[in-house]
Amino acid sequence: MLYLLSSRLRRAACVALLSGLCAAVGAQQTGLLYDPEPPADSAYVRVILASRDSPVDVEVDGKLRIRKLATGEASDYMVLGAGKHVIALHAAGKSATLLSTSLEVIRGRAMTVAFTTLRADAIPVVFEDKANANKLKALLAVYHLDAGAGAVDVLTADGNTKVFAGLAAGTSASISVNPISIELIAAKAGDKTAQARTSLAMAQGGTYSVLLLPGEGGKTGARATQNKIERYTGK
Repeated sequence: MLYLLSSRLRRAACVALLSGLCAAVGAQQTGLLYDPEPPADSAYVRVILASRDSPVDVEVDGKLRIRKLATGEASDYMVLGAGKHVIALHAAGKSATLLSTSLEVIRGRAMTVAFTTLRADAIPVVFEDKANANKLKALLAVYHLDAGAGAVDVLTADGNTKVFAGLAAGTSASISVNPISIELIAAKAGDKTAQARTSLAMAQGGTYSVLLLPGEGGKTGARATQNKIERYTGK
């Protein structure tokens, strides 16, 4: 009787131990349900390669943060601590620095750093970006990064609605709009002849960017993108 009871206790203990191990393995496989929140003093910085060059890697304070950013692309917003940082560009996969710039970032704010050339002495164009305060609307911003073009208007494709007017090279503007799918054109200020066109599908609460960029043959190109923040893991 004692032997039988002892055997049953041993079996129960083994079952409990195996159950615990299975639960532990399951927890390890599942991981965290949510990623950690960025620190309270975080700022948000993205990079645009607005020159017609080969892809670049982006380092911040000597650490690789963005791989193979292609011409005309906007990166996700990087989560950075408030204060001064050094942003350096390298040809993708190479160690030599093409150019670098120092940037002072402020907690809670978002910035776009646009490189219109990769000359070593080049100074990037820096924009302070707005957040979408109306979650029932979409926030649409345009960045005029074609230094060879004059002032432009951004209109709906039919030319009937002017969304942005007289935007000079090296400047940006933003507006809260209804979250719809739309095709936009860029035209010389005061004209309705399309120099570039792009389309995007917007959703409530989203933020979107239209990039006006140097194109082939001296023409202006346009690219639309949804703004995103990189996945923050706390590392």
